[in-house]
Amino acid sequence: MNRLKIGIVGTVRGADFYEDFNLFNNVEVTAVMDTDKEALENFKNKYEVGKTFTNYEDLIDSNIDVVVLTSPIHFHAEQAIQALDRNIHVLSEVTAATTLEDCKLLFEAVKRSKAQYMMAENYCYIRENVAIHNMVSKGVFGKVYFAEGEYLHNVKYLHYDKAGNPTWRRRETMGKRGCTYGTHSLGPALSWFNERVKYVNCLGPGSHTVPEYENDDTTIMLCRTESGALIKIRLDMVSNRPHNMGYYSLQGTKGCYESPRVPGEPGEQHRVWLQDYSRSSEEWIDLEDLYDEFLPKEYINLPVERKDSNHWGADYFMIKDFINCILNDKPVRIDIYKALEYTLPGIISEKSIKLGGAPIEVPDIKQW
Repeated sequence: MNRLKIGIVGTVRGADFYEDFNLFNNVEVTAVMDTDKEALENFKNKYEVGKTFTNYEDLIDSNIDVVVLTSPIHFHAEQAIQALDRNIHVLSEVTAATTLEDCKLLFEAVKRSKAQYMMAENYCYIRENVAIHNMVSKGVFGKVYFAEGEYLHNVKYLHYDKAGNPTWRRRETMGKRGCTYGTHSLGPALSWFNERVKYVNCLGPGSHTVPEYENDDTTIMLCRTESGALIKIRLDMVSNRPHNMGYYSLQGTKGCYESPRVPGEPGEQHRVWLQDYSRSSEEWIDLEDLYDEFLPKEYINLPVERKDSNHWGADYFMIKDFINCILNDKPVRIDIYKALEYTLPGIISEKSIKLGGAPIEVPDIKQW
């Protein structure tokens, strides 16, 4: 396979993927699909693409090697399964699925397919998160035992379309209680521990900002890993406040990490305290000062293409990694096991919050 033929589902987020894939010479976006004819026509007027479809089956029957799923969240598993059954590689937006049953069906489809499946959890490719991952791997934090991740993103304006109809975000993320969109926070944090979540407790304060919403304004999901480490995840997509879509912290026996609480403010930076690096028990170190030791050179001397890529450039690195794995027949980084390990706790949290925060065991995918 010399040149990957890419098909994209969805023209909104799909436009970002189109632009990033076109930064690479060994791929070509040959087809795009959207059920909205007007959106599809607007996409065709802006971008060069050979084939356009309003039907998903037509897209995956159009001689493509890879399908990129940017469709509404509840279609991800179903569409991935259809592609995998045709041995088409899948790059799926988060989350991998929205129900336990769909997780199992997706897992089975990956196992029987000759193609690879990757969940596009781009937050695992954010520069700071990559640096922390490498630092944990080299032991500079000692034994890590606690982490936090928060996704605070007021998207009420996306919950209804222009005609006043509820969108998938309203139905799938705010139409039920639980941590319904937690992988951006959990994915990077869980990767630092390199293990799965075993138990989940989930609580919320109720719905106040938009009282008619079923989901809580803020949801807290506590994840207990196999080794007993604790990860606290906060999800909030309605509260009236400035965004902070990427707050993380990490604590170990020899050091800790804090990302900015108020991104972009003077004096706010990603910082670490490390027993073996800091000169005193109170000296924070700017994380960027350690990049030379803990990041690949490409992440330090950023390529021009990366600077315009979404999610602080993470999309560029994620897509580059995905292309390299598919072309060279290497295992993708966020495979079906990691995809479901990032997704399942949120699904299980829906049961915990109904039971007043009771601990609920998360299925072990390796036992499926």
